[in-house]
Formats: sequence, structure tokens, C-alpha cells
Amino acid sequence: MLRWTIPFFCATLALAADAPNPGVTFTTYLGLADCDSVALWRGDAFLACHSPESRLPVRVRGSKARPNLMGAYVLRLDLNRGRIVYATRIQAQAFAAALRIKVDANGFAYVTGLTKGDGFPVSADAVQPRFAGGDSDAFLVRLSPSGQIVYGTLLGGSGDDLGNALELDGRGGVLLGGTTTSDDFPSQRRAPGRDADAFISAVRLSDAAPIRSVVFGGTAEEKVTGISADGKGGVFIVGYTKSDDFPVLGPVQPKLRGGSDLFLSRLSIPGLAFTFSTYLGGSGDDSGWGVAVDDTGAPVVAGITDSADLPASSDAFQRIPRGGLDAFVARFDKADYRTVTLTYFGGSNDDSSGYDGEDIGVDPAGNIWLAGLTSSRDLPVQDAMQAGFGGGATDGFIAVFSSGLTDLLYGTYRGGSGRDILEGLDVAPDGTVVVTGLTFSNDVPMPARAIQRTQSNVRLGGRIANAMVTGLRLDQP
Repeated sequence: MLRWTIPFFCATLALAADAPNPGVTFTTYLGLADCDSVALWRGDAFLACHSPESRLPVRVRGSKARPNLMGAYVLRLDLNRGRIVYATRIQAQAFAAALRIKVDANGFAYVTGLTKGDGFPVSADAVQPRFAGGDSDAFLVRLSPSGQIVYGTLLGGSGDDLGNALELDGRGGVLLGGTTTSDDFPSQRRAPGRDADAFISAVRLSDAAPIRSVVFGGTAEEKVTGISADGKGGVFIVGYTKSDDFPVLGPVQPKLRGGSDLFLSRLSIPGLAFTFSTYLGGSGDDSGWGVAVDDTGAPVVAGITDSADLPASSDAFQRIPRGGLDAFVARFDKADYRTVTLTYFGGSNDDSSGYDGEDIGVDPAGNIWLAGLTSSRDLPVQDAMQAGFGGGATDGFIAVFSSGLTDLLYGTYRGGSGRDILEGLDVAPDGTVVVTGLTFSNDVPMPARAIQRTQSNVRLGGRIANAMVTGLRLDQP
């Protein structure tokens, strides 16, 4: 049985590239336990969250809260004015968590995640109105610009299903990715008796067309962690695989090299036919934790590795690992995606890209942004907002690389005296960057105009859990 790990705390940083001086301009606590994912639209930040209760300073619309039961939340924040535009709860009779969020051109938010039982608020036109069984089902919800739920459906079979990747195809369709152990996944069967497989489903909310799904993988475990459309009729999916028979097509690396490798696959839209699929890894354990696409359609992936023999470029910013786990970034160029540029990134202890996907982005200048977590006191920094390790088990970090991965243009720690993690990231067309994460620290200074200047008593496991949002402005390197 799959076990989905749900982190408990969140921190979000918003950065913009057009101001003259780096510095924190907006920071606030939020009265929820955790917000995993963020999407930007017209200066507002949309957050996918989960919490056993709300201590937000606004009325929460949507489903009724159930005491001490994890519920999914969607927030819209106006970062310029420092206010919550809306907060909507999406609650079931069992555990529910919102994990990924996207926003369309009209301000409608799309959210996926998982729920573990009946009572999820589905709409009359849902493609799957009932919980199918197993430990969890994925879900898809659409919200209006004011936060009203206008569409909701479950998606899953009799096994365990998780929605962990989300993309809009630009044609009115939604691409939902994740992981499944269901032999009867909707519209696509899988071989019984295998470990978890990856899936991608195409859903059109504007008509009654049935969903189209592809379930893929090998005989061992796969997990999807990111998805990104390339603007050229295709979509890239990244994750990790432990299978030595994972399906490849025109691969950079045709075989599994270690205990696990990153996989990167491209599927056509809307047919979901494979056009490219490859392993990428070394002799150790490697995994993919996010994918973005630049303005040429080239995919850029983030990962975590303990391999000393990844194919790092000769002019990479960091050609070799420095100790423990390292993060890495790789881009796949040319028409066949077979030209790979790769750099390690880390210090002498453990360093990881993100925590659960959506940790990488490309800004309008082509620079590559990465968010993650580190226990290294010697992580490379550059023009840092916070030059030193803050304490606790880990700090978050933000790193900005040149498009060729040869230079570190900006690098900073972000953390307090507790444990801190950065995991999700979004880049807006105007150069604004938002990074989300989680924190156990209670010593982050709050300005006078914060939505909440002090922690609220949201408790998980006997400890106080609070989401946090921080905005700052940074010169474009």
C-alpha cells in the first residue's frame, strides 16, 4: 500500500525582478498548517493547502470543517495589499489535502490532491462522483475567481490514487498526473500485482467528453512529481522509477543505472501518445522532483542524487557532489532532447531540490530558479538575503542559475531556528517568482502590515503549525 507523506508547515516567498534593492517587503503568518503549492495570476498568489482547522482572520467559505480532521484549503492572496481575497475549504468525511494548483487566464483556480473517503464535494457533471476505494482517490476541483467551487470530481480506482501534478493545456483542458496502484484506474487498465505506476489524465470540464488516461511504468515503483506543457502540443512528466523495464523512447539513457533514476517522458496533447521517454541517473539513487519548460520548449528538471557519476557538464557551476545528498538541475536541448546540460548543487551535508515537486521555474530572461532544503552550513550563496544557516535540522534555499547552468546568479538560505523547507515555485510572465515551503520556526520577524504578525495555535501532533508568506523584491541578475 502506498503511503502519502503530507508535510505540516508552509512558508511562501514572493520575489520580483524589477525593483532596485533586494529585501523583504511582505511577510505574514497564516492560520493554516501547510500550503504546498502556489500559482501566480495578476499579482495575486493562489495557494493549495491542508490543515485540521482554520485560524485565518477571514470567513472560510465552502465545506463545513470537521474537528481534528485534515481538510483541503484554497487561498487567494493579494500580495500588494497584504490581504486574503478568499479562503475556501474543500472537506470530505475523511482526510483531504490540496497539493497542486494552477490558475487560468480568467482567474479560475484548479486544484488537485487526495482524499481518503466519502463525502467529497463533487459537482453534478463530475466524471467520477463516488470514492472508488483503496486508501485514497485523487480529485480535481475548479474554483471561480471569488472562490466558489464550480466543478469537483474524484479520480481513482479500487487501489491507492494520488493527484500530485497539474497543468492546463491552454485549450480548455486539464492535465492531471499522479501515482496509482489501482488495476481498474478510470479509462485505463494496468497489469495487476505491480508496484505503483504513474498516470496522466486529460479532463475537459467544458463538455461531457470522457476522460482520457494513460497509466505507465515498469514492474517496480514509479512516482510522478511534476508536469509542464511545452507550448508545442506536448507535455513533459517527471518523477522517479525503480523499474528496469520502464518504457523508453529515443532515450538519452536507455537503462536503469542505480536503485532509482529520474524519468522524463513527453506525451502529445490531446492524444497522450509518447514522443520521448528516458531515464537519467547514476550508480546511486536519483529522483526527479519538478520540471519546467523554457521559451524554446526545452524541459529543465530538478532532482536529488547520491550518485557521484551523473553526467555533469564540463563547464557546470558544480561538476561533482560535495557530500551526502545533492540537488541537481538538468536541461534537455535540441529537437530530440538528447543534449543534456547538468549541474550538481549542494554543500557538505544533505541538500535536496524541493520536497514534493514544482520546485523549479524559468524566468523571462531564461534564468533557472530552484527551491529546496539543506542541512549544509557551506551551501554556495550569492548576494544572499540570508547568508548563513539559520538553525534547526534544515533551512530552505533559493538558487538562480544562468540558462546554461554555468553560473550561480543568486543564492540564499531561508530559515529560522527550527526546521525549514522550501518546496514549490512559480514564475510569472512579469518576472515575479513565488516559492512555497514549510517551517517549524517561530522567530520570523513580521512587519506591521502582516496579515497575522504572530503564530496562531493550529496544532498538529502537539506542536504549533503555521503557514507563512514572505514577499521580497530582487534585482534581476
